[in-house]
Amino acid sequence: MNPNLYKTIFINSISEIVIEKSKFITNMVKVKNEEEVQSFFSQIKKQYWDAAHNCTAYITYSGSMRSNDDGEPSGTAGKPMLECLKKNELYDVAVVVSRYFGGIKLGSGGLIRAYSSATQNGIKHSGVIERILHKSLILKLNYSFWDRIEKFIKNKNIPFLKPDFSEIVSIKIFVLNEVEIIEEVTNMCNGNLEFELGESEFIEVLLHKPN
Repeated sequence: MNPNLYKTIFINSISEIVIEKSKFITNMVKVKNEEEVQSFFSQIKKQYWDAAHNCTAYITYSGSMRSNDDGEPSGTAGKPMLECLKKNELYDVAVVVSRYFGGIKLGSGGLIRAYSSATQNGIKHSGVIERILHKSLILKLNYSFWDRIEKFIKNKNIPFLKPDFSEIVSIKIFVLNEVEIIEEVTNMCNGNLEFELGESEFIEVLLHKPN
């Protein structure tokens, strides 16, 4: 995995599918660590206490991952849920699929397909974003250069925060190659520009809208 780039879900979601009269309810959330994962799992299991099974899976940006079949035949629920997250290259995601048994047995193959479909349906309802690590850069310049710098930032589609207009203009931008950008904006301001390098931050880009 690229440490400077990864995908996760856009929003938390609840979705539902029915297969052979069994209802599969998918709760999917973004998580930052295993503590959040376990808290989420505990909450959902209490909420859906009457479900036949509350199967779980999670994977984090740090590489931690785990799944649980919660009484379904080994390898037919949690594992395909986790594989679905991995196939979609998602990280920092936890999912619980709660099954309400409809009276018809699905068999091992049917269960694998059902839990995979329920997880994929959750992803569809959550949407997908890409998180890209950027360098933060604070530019400080005179008002006389602001129009050209603003146009440059927008034309380059550079992410930025709301500028501060006081004695001078100060704006925080997020870039992949700070050396190249510093050179360009410095030339545009004829050298009359100050800048500060800040901490690296992840910037989110929407890849797939929630359905």
